Amino acid sequence: MMIQDAWQSSLNKATLPTDLIATWAERDVQESDGGIQKRLEQVGRSLMKGYHTAVTDELEAIAPKLNEIDEELRGFAYEGVGMGLAQRDFLTPSSQNRIATFVAGDGAAYANMVYVGLGLMLARVGRPIEPHLQRLDNAKGWLLVDGYGYYQGMFYWRDSLNHQVISQPISGYTRSVFDQGLGRSIWFVDGGDVNRIARTIDAFSLDRREDLWGGVGYACAYAGGAERATIEALGNTAGAYRLHLAQGTAYAAKSRQCLGNQSVYTELACQVLWGVSADAVADSLATIGETPESRLWQHYRARIPHPVRATLAA
Repeated sequence: MMIQDAWQSSLNKATLPTDLIATWAERDVQESDGGIQKRLEQVGRSLMKGYHTAVTDELEAIAPKLNEIDEELRGFAYEGVGMGLAQRDFLTPSSQNRIATFVAGDGAAYANMVYVGLGLMLARVGRPIEPHLQRLDNAKGWLLVDGYGYYQGMFYWRDSLNHQVISQPISGYTRSVFDQGLGRSIWFVDGGDVNRIARTIDAFSLDRREDLWGGVGYACAYAGGAERATIEALGNTAGAYRLHLAQGTAYAAKSRQCLGNQSVYTELACQVLWGVSADAVADSLATIGETPESRLWQHYRARIPHPVRATLAA
């Protein structure tokens, strides 16, 4: 019990909104678009609501409680659920794997988010990725890796972003997915500041930038918070990586379409970067995770109609 109390205390001290505010101050991020920072704090609170629900309630009570959260924010809460259930599975193992049981039942619609949350918790406690990748199918495994990369960027940004350290011995497509998660974190830790985002990514080697810009695009469209002018500036600043940024927004649009919880932020990002609606972009993609052994961005790009793709060159 003492171990569990210590773990709980550690997590309670690191609520996402508080850590974000401290990070922005340390990184000298200016409030260029107030809506972004307010929105990102809101996302953090939703995630922590899911986490606390998962560590205190029985499995059957989790989904009804999360239904109280605005549908547009609910996915973030389910990432928190993944964290909380993983913590319980690690600390008090039972014959019933709580994550597997939950996603096979009430959490089925949000299974992707729950597995991202598992990756967040693995990064939190410093557990290796590989044993879990061996037990999960590829699609779930990539979600875990994405969550791991996101957490590394969020909470260990000095190593992961300032010094470009990869904490796990990973390579190939696994590293690509890690960097997509890391890219998502950049939207948060740089507070949606376009110039700072560009400087952060420019510090990385060329072979990592495509995936980082893709992750930024996903977070910009899914977490959101930016106004049109900020997204336009982001697209212009991305330069040669504008397509990868846009592909990230396409992935976000598909994720939201699958859940039926569309967002004004996803719609705006798709309108700015693709010139069409979020549904139109999502409709052009095959089912998410269908070809996990190939680079997702290449897979999605092949399914985006040429007239839509042409808007990126305009």
